[in-house]
Amino acid sequence: MLKGHQISKLIGSREILSGVNIELLPGRVTALLGPNGAGKTTLLRILSGEWDCTTGSVQLNGEPLHDIPVRRLGKLRAYLHQESSLDFAFKVIEVVMLGRSPHMHGGERPADYEAARRALVEVDLHDRENDLYTSLSGGEKQRVHLARVLAQMDEPTIEEPRYLFLDEPTNNLDLSHQRTIYRVVRAVASRNVAVCMVIHDLNQAFQVADTIHILNRGRMALSGEPEQIANSRECEAIFGVPLQRVQIPGSRYPYLVFNAGQDVNREA
Repeated sequence: MLKGHQISKLIGSREILSGVNIELLPGRVTALLGPNGAGKTTLLRILSGEWDCTTGSVQLNGEPLHDIPVRRLGKLRAYLHQESSLDFAFKVIEVVMLGRSPHMHGGERPADYEAARRALVEVDLHDRENDLYTSLSGGEKQRVHLARVLAQMDEPTIEEPRYLFLDEPTNNLDLSHQRTIYRVVRAVASRNVAVCMVIHDLNQAFQVADTIHILNRGRMALSGEPEQIANSRECEAIFGVPLQRVQIPGSRYPYLVFNAGQDVNREA
C-alpha cells in the first residue's frame, strides 16, 4: 500500500495542496479528477516521490518514501508525465529501453529487450520498434512513453507491490487508442500494481477506475467508488456546470453530461 497522510504543498506563498489523505492499493486503479488548478498533478508528483510535500508524509509499502534508495524506487514505481519530450533521433525500441535503466547492472540484457518488446505489444506499436521516435505522431509518441514506463514495471521477480503513476495518459490519442490504454491500465493493475492516474473525463473514469478522488482548490472534495460519484450531486458544485445523468444500456453507471446548448451561444 502507498499511503499519503495530511499532504500539504506550498509553492512560494501559494498553497497548492492542503491536508490531503489518500491510499493506493495494489490491484486497483485510482483516478484523480478535478477542475484545472485543483492540485492533481502536484499530488501525483508527491506520491511518486518526484516532489517532496511541505507537510505530511508518504509511505510506500510501509517505508517512508524519501528513505527508499533511488535505484530500488525505480523498480517499485514508474511515472508517465503529461508531456514527455525527446528531440534525439532514437529508435522507438531505444526510447522504451530507457525504462529498463533501474534494472540494468553493467549493460543491457536480452531480458531487458524482451520486456521492452512486451511493452510495445501492449500499446500496439510492436511493428514500429525500429522507426525513429522523431518521425512519429504526437499520439504515437505518447504510446512510446507509456511503453517505456510499462517496461520499467516489468520485473516478475519483484514480489512487493508496485505503483504506476499516469498524468493524463490518453492525451493526443484517438478513441480507439484511448480504449487500448485503458485496457492496458486494467491489465497492469492485475499484476499486483496500484495504478494512479490523472484524468479529466468523469465518464471515462467511471469505466476504468475502482476508486475516484476529486480535488478542488487543493483539498479532497469527494471520494468514492464510481457508482457513488456518478450519483453524487456534489459534482455540479465542484465543476461549476449543471449535469444530467443519462443511463446507457449495458453501462453500470449513469453518464454525466451537460447540454452546451443551454448556456453557450453559437453563431449559425
